[in-house]
Amino acid sequence: MFTTDSSPGRLLFSEGKHYRYFGGTAYLGLTTLPRFRDILIRNIHRYGTGYAASRKANVSIGIYEKSEARFAALTGSGAALSVSSGFLAGQLALRAFEGDTHTFFSIKGTHPALSHPDTLVLESVEDLIAAVRAFTASYPDKTAVVLCDSVSPENNLYENDWYEQLPLEHTAFVADDSHGLGVLGTRGGGIFRKLQKTPFRELLVCGSAGKGFGIQAGVICTSSRIIRNLQEHPFFAGASPAAPAAMAAFAEALPLYDIQREKLRDNMKIFDRAVSGSGIVFNRIEGHPAYAHKLDTLTLHLVKKDILTTAFHYPDTTAPMVRRIVLSASHEEEDITVLCDALQSFR
Repeated sequence: MFTTDSSPGRLLFSEGKHYRYFGGTAYLGLTTLPRFRDILIRNIHRYGTGYAASRKANVSIGIYEKSEARFAALTGSGAALSVSSGFLAGQLALRAFEGDTHTFFSIKGTHPALSHPDTLVLESVEDLIAAVRAFTASYPDKTAVVLCDSVSPENNLYENDWYEQLPLEHTAFVADDSHGLGVLGTRGGGIFRKLQKTPFRELLVCGSAGKGFGIQAGVICTSSRIIRNLQEHPFFAGASPAAPAAMAAFAEALPLYDIQREKLRDNMKIFDRAVSGSGIVFNRIEGHPAYAHKLDTLTLHLVKKDILTTAFHYPDTTAPMVRRIVLSASHEEEDITVLCDALQSFR
């Protein structure tokens, strides 16, 4: 465990030492980017540090609707709804399917944001497809609600279309796109546009805006009808909203996101070329800056080279170790060169 007293960027200071940092999920390098900080601070001066009221109160701030319209336009959804976190977005999305006409299905390892106590958890995509087919054949008047992550080590939604094998007219599909929003898709719009080509009974995409957009918020993207229903749910009324300054920063920073996304792509190109002959096997999605591996010895080797990467048990201490090298737009070419040299010296 490494402790630091400031937000990690391309560098991290811990216990008297500087490390090059290739971990976390700040993919566009926004948390330490002066230009983005200036946008956020300017909006804090206008909107305050938070909004101490319910979104259902008799006073509303217009920036929420404006920013949610930007989210919908960016993702290609009919409408969008913001909340204070990606986890809350997932839990609120599940409230669109209350009552005994819905049954939940997921694959083992799906993010806890989409956890539901009555979910049938399957070991594999193949098992899930078979279970949903059997359920809808036996109960044609009910809806199967399939819960999954868009970015996952296996069967991710960006590079696979296994979901087309589901009985679509009886399936509602809910995808957590926390690691895709801001990074993948057209202008960082994520997975929604791809999934909407498939005629599901219902489609919801939810996720964190903190990873790809640099703000403490969550978002749900779906049809206008479902968003209207969720706006009336006590779960939404009873929760504090995202800070309006954060939502305003998102709406204002869209051109900056494009610039940072291009920097990230350039960094990935440099890294990919340099490690192509290293012999290290990475599990990753094309265009995504997280390079997963299973080598604890590699993690320790990099620490000795003053390089910190992601390595911890997730989502709890009984789960397997997550080991990832994560590039960001904040990295300079020198950082990547140092990393690649360290990888080339690994045996």
